[in-house]
Amino acid sequence: MSASKPIDRQQLFSAAFAAAIGAFLAAALALNFAFVSSVEKAAADLRVAGLQQPMPQSKDIVIAAITEETVANFPYRSPIDREFLANLLLILEAKGARGVGLDVLLDSPTEPEKDQLLAETLRELKMPVWVSYTVTPSIVNEDQLDYLNAFVPEELRAAANLATDPLDGTVRWIFPGETEPGMPISFPRKAALLAGIETPNEQPLIAWRPRPDLETPVFPIYPSHAVPVMPDEWFKDKFVLVGAVLSITDRHRTPLAIYADGDDAMMPGIIVQAHALSQFLEGRKPHQVTTPATIGMAILFALIGVAIGLLKRGMFFNVLAALLLVVGLWLGAFLGFYYQWLPMLPVVAPTLALALSLWMMDVLIGRAERKQRQFVQGAFSRYVAPAVVDRLVENPEALNVSGTRQDVTFIFTDIAGFTTLSESLSSEKLSEVLNAYLDGACAVVFKHAGTVDKFIGDAVMAVFNAPIPQSDHVARAVRCALELDLFCESFREKMNAEGIPIGVTRIGIHTGVAMVGNFGSHARMDFTALGDTVNTASRTEGVNKYFGTRICATQEVVSQCPDLFFLPIGDIVLKGKTQAVRLFTPVSEEKSRSAFALRYEEAVHALENLGSSGNQSESDDAKEVAAIVQKLNEDFPEEPLAAFHARRVSQGIVSLRVVMEDK
Repeated sequence: MSASKPIDRQQLFSAAFAAAIGAFLAAALALNFAFVSSVEKAAADLRVAGLQQPMPQSKDIVIAAITEETVANFPYRSPIDREFLANLLLILEAKGARGVGLDVLLDSPTEPEKDQLLAETLRELKMPVWVSYTVTPSIVNEDQLDYLNAFVPEELRAAANLATDPLDGTVRWIFPGETEPGMPISFPRKAALLAGIETPNEQPLIAWRPRPDLETPVFPIYPSHAVPVMPDEWFKDKFVLVGAVLSITDRHRTPLAIYADGDDAMMPGIIVQAHALSQFLEGRKPHQVTTPATIGMAILFALIGVAIGLLKRGMFFNVLAALLLVVGLWLGAFLGFYYQWLPMLPVVAPTLALALSLWMMDVLIGRAERKQRQFVQGAFSRYVAPAVVDRLVENPEALNVSGTRQDVTFIFTDIAGFTTLSESLSSEKLSEVLNAYLDGACAVVFKHAGTVDKFIGDAVMAVFNAPIPQSDHVARAVRCALELDLFCESFREKMNAEGIPIGVTRIGIHTGVAMVGNFGSHARMDFTALGDTVNTASRTEGVNKYFGTRICATQEVVSQCPDLFFLPIGDIVLKGKTQAVRLFTPVSEEKSRSAFALRYEEAVHALENLGSSGNQSESDDAKEVAAIVQKLNEDFPEEPLAAFHARRVSQGIVSLRVVMEDK
């Protein structure tokens, strides 16, 4: 049975490893695409916005908000009245504020007296103060920058820029400052420095502080115009941030917008700065999807996808398993974050890795299985029953492709006088007869789930218990041989009636250990069996011509078929062997109970008891046994076994031991 070599397990696992690596790399690469990255960020934003555990309202930071009511008291909305700002700073100093951050850009002149008052106040304040500043051309032009530099002392400057996501404009990070020539450190870093806290020149995620409840803001927010009448303890020893909380001015989208609305969604810049400052003051770390976590989770889920693919349970199972895993991943990530069991885990990268690895495994496994299917069908579809091919396709591991020692049972068949027949027929007729004969013989073998190993001219070699394991392979082979004999006799009679003198088919059966598997080169391989068991089976077929039998089985076969029926032939020493083996011919249950079978068993028993090798033919016991055998032949002249033993005793060989001189 020849075919090209199928893909082996090592190749399959190599492909699986490649699929896992490919899926991981593809998932990692996909995170660079805007849409995929946005989904991962959105999943993180959902947890930050809706699943953080509440925290008490901040006790370190207070916001003095410039509200619509505040600006309504001034003759103009912008710039903010400088006298008001100067007085507010003096009042906050008097109330014992720890420090004041003025998030108002002083980049243009207003009323000279008021401008001078604020400038002098900034220089004379004893409490720490820092003022918004920028050199970014998109925010201030050259004239505005010159004015800003002249108005705000260098030691009070703090960069007011916000670090936004270029994909959706969401404020996500703390702007570090010092990014351009002349740019000071950022607003929250300046405040932290004044509090004695060193901050690295990095751009970390903002650790958004959760609300205490739905009604209470994260930071106390008081209208700046009402500060003079408020209790001093509300401001004492606190950082007070002064900035606009107006309806349309200085509003910025935050990650909280995915869940919340109002000031949390489009947050005033001064509150964004408060979140960043509280992060430094409280030493809180942001909830973020880290690169190591992304790599680890992506690799894990890529491997899980490969493992599911290797199960080879079909597309429905793969999709269902993947859906359950993805749902479990997302639920676990969200619930684990809410209950503080888990850090912020990536969900999009692992999902992509799982999906991609399953898809790649489907492509690779599908390709491998198609090759495997082609190999199995190419190697076996013409040599075993279709049902066996289907089983092999479903379970190709059943193939001992590398060669394995195992118990097998063989049937060898051969047509007597076929060489002479082939010389008397035309090639067309010979082909027609031989094909019809082999088709019928194969059908019988297939019926009993045997494997047609090869054809050698008119001879057939069939194997049982390979490639599909069969616990009853010995008995199955015997039943196959009996039915094969019926077919061959029927075919012979039909051909003889048509004037084609085809001979009897002789069949040999033997069981034992053989090396079974694929043997050959990479270009051409045969699934076959090798070993002494094969040779013995072949010789067992050949000795039929000496006994006149059509089926011959060895003692090893008979000993494993207690429910079948056999007639003993004799103790045969095959050509090239030294030990005698008892050979038998299988018969139907009906024939095993016939008068001939009973008489034959008695004759064999008498020969066995005599224990003669032929040199006691003149003894009275030998003569008595010879008479029994001769009488058996006279009463059943059509039985070849009776004729065989009668011929031997007539030659003075009164024994069951037969030494073969040729194969």
